[in-house]
Amino acid sequence: FVEMELMRPVSLKAMVDVLLAHPAFGPSIDTDRIGAFGASMGGQAVINLIGARLTTSIGLACRETVRDPRIKAAVGLVPYAGQTVLPSFCDDQNGADDVTRPFLALSGTADTTAPIKMVEQAINRFPSSRYLVELADVPHEYRPEYRGDVMTWTVNFLRAYLGVAE
Repeated sequence: FVEMELMRPVSLKAMVDVLLAHPAFGPSIDTDRIGAFGASMGGQAVINLIGARLTTSIGLACRETVRDPRIKAAVGLVPYAGQTVLPSFCDDQNGADDVTRPFLALSGTADTTAPIKMVEQAINRFPSSRYLVELADVPHEYRPEYRGDVMTWTVNFLRAYLGVAE
């Protein structure tokens, strides 16, 4: 499980590398305006990319993960931050202390897989700009009826922090 968690940021960074190196896509990408979006463990992975360390054992051992300084802001939909007995970002979520880029969490109040209290505990440690939007009665899933809230919050946050004009 931990190996999978450690591979997600590696895979995301590799994807950005491939897109930037692609002859058709690369020249069109503004490297000063790269944002990230991840859902559930993808949300955890983008938090790792922007600076968080990861819990790697039941004894709360803590380890660096791959980071990507090209990611300027990130959004997590029901981002996974662990459980009370095993937080994602080290003991007491102190692995989140090095997150240096803006982050928006969209968490469901009915989510038992990625409990909102764990997300709140983690993002409260970020020294960067961070926001937590509580989606009332939303469990750990995505439904088409959530599209309006998810897209509105995500697009406006990324526009604000990436300096994208309408």
